[in-house]
Amino acid sequence: MKSERIFIPTPCAPQSLCWSGETLIDWVDGGVQYGLDGKIADPHVRYAYHFDAAVMSRDGQYAVLYEKLGTKGLLLRNGEVVRELNRSFYQANKYEYPVALVILPSGRTLLAHCPEEYCRLELEDAETGERLTRRDGDSPDFFHSRLQFSRDGRYLLSAGWIWHPVDAAHVYDVARAIEQPGTLDKPQDFKVGDAFLEVHSAAFGARDTVVLNCSGLDGDDTSFGDGGETSDVRLGVYSLTDRRFVSMALAQQAPGTLMAMDNYAVGFFGHPHRIELATGRVVESWPELATGQQSSSIIGFLKSKQPPIAMDPVGRRFAVGTDKGIEIIRFNP
Repeated sequence: MKSERIFIPTPCAPQSLCWSGETLIDWVDGGVQYGLDGKIADPHVRYAYHFDAAVMSRDGQYAVLYEKLGTKGLLLRNGEVVRELNRSFYQANKYEYPVALVILPSGRTLLAHCPEEYCRLELEDAETGERLTRRDGDSPDFFHSRLQFSRDGRYLLSAGWIWHPVDAAHVYDVARAIEQPGTLDKPQDFKVGDAFLEVHSAAFGARDTVVLNCSGLDGDDTSFGDGGETSDVRLGVYSLTDRRFVSMALAQQAPGTLMAMDNYAVGFFGHPHRIELATGRVVESWPELATGQQSSSIIGFLKSKQPPIAMDPVGRRFAVGTDKGIEIIRFNP
């Protein structure tokens, strides 16, 4: 796999970045479009609020602006305001706002977020706001964050935390949740026997797999037998179909936020680095490109602001916003 680097100069530092074909869109800055050919289109729209991040549906029709450590979000359709979004104030200044969008095979766009309680995950029709997962009873005490849909829309991943505080992740079957909303309160966990597993970050990989940045395993007590300590960080590849880990490797370098592609993952802790999943070995890195210190959903303690990062695992590319423009790394198999 070979990498190629592209730089797009921008008149000001991007505030957010989302991929849309051969264009990157900064929704926080009003939907400014930066083409890979260097062309810039600015609709001159400004939102009178301090949003600092955005997510977008695959077709570019819907986008959500939000404040990572706040309680406010804004849903857009083709750049026009649809409605305001909110989350609970509880610990909101400590961990990242939970929100994601997906287009189902039927063409319906779903919005996943936590509009009422920090622990209660909901699925809504993005256009109408219809709540598709209303249910009775209490939800488990879990702080949802860094929501992510699988590439086919079948699964929803939440990489958040539990008190006090421990990083954790859960996976949900989307179709089943719509049919049986109570399953959103009975997630699928990642386990290795009786061992405790702390999941710091996660990303969907190929087919039915999830790549996990995790710790808490004794290397002598698992079938992988790497001899490492329980505090060592590992990269695991988990099959949702078989409900087991297909590989587990000691990480040569702290992975941080992950983007999985083929047999590799890109970790963004400190700077981007490409990691071989089977071995945990760093095979390529860009130390001059700063990408922050995030590993957990809990980021309120970080002293430096996280730069905007746009990940496109299907297209095998990512983009990072800098003070001078946008750095793009793309891979060719």
